[in-house]
Amino acid sequence: MTAPDLDLPGLFARDFRLDGYTLASGSDEDHFLGLVTDHTVLTPLITHHSPDGARSYLVLHDGAATWDVPGTAQLIAMTITRDLDGKTFRFQTERYPVLPLAQQWLIAQGADADAVRVPAQWSGPKPADALTTALEEQLMTSSGRYAVIDHFTDDWGEHETSVLVHDNDPASAEQPCRLFLEQWAPDSSTYTLREGAFRTEDAAGEWLDERDGPLPEPRTTTPGTLAVPRAQTARATTRRFPPLPPSSPPVGPPAPPSGRHR
Repeated sequence: MTAPDLDLPGLFARDFRLDGYTLASGSDEDHFLGLVTDHTVLTPLITHHSPDGARSYLVLHDGAATWDVPGTAQLIAMTITRDLDGKTFRFQTERYPVLPLAQQWLIAQGADADAVRVPAQWSGPKPADALTTALEEQLMTSSGRYAVIDHFTDDWGEHETSVLVHDNDPASAEQPCRLFLEQWAPDSSTYTLREGAFRTEDAAGEWLDERDGPLPEPRTTTPGTLAVPRAQTARATTRRFPPLPPSSPPVGPPAPPSGRHR
């Protein structure tokens, strides 16, 4: 299968620099075709190409993800590796609920951290405060510190993404279950990210169900954020984390672009 035979849309031919390239033997052809089919609901947030043109590191927002499976992670981290002489390419993708985790995966694949930051000219919502920025940096540079247990993305009304992780840092041994809560209102130009600490997964789930107080603060501190309040009362909800969504992109007709683009 050659890329030109696919009649690649501009997003793949131009932005992903695949014009004239052939998908390498042994690659997941069905998955790649699914991405091409869904190109109208994919918005590039980060696009970085290595100076020699052999590697690309991308983060895409999937605006239709939650239409097929509510709660599905909307961000797709993607690497492209090109054989410049043979004109073939391979790719890898992983879904993530929040941008810093997608960036962390790209860094683990060989990207330079500064190369996969949000572009300075980004016109979408920005961090509301220093704590949000510090927590994003903490997640992005975590290098395997956090193991994702569960997550849920709610993109209706007041948008919220909750990510439950196990923190492998010895300093968090007494409260290893960390809940990261990202909240954004569609009419706002900013969003917040907060971290809560729990002894068990059940305790984190109970807090999400009840929302009967502020998000419990971690006993450890994030450098540079001591003056910024961590606790933040979240809006009421009655759901817990659903089962983890599949990692492959949704299949079906594109839905109206109702999701968040960040």
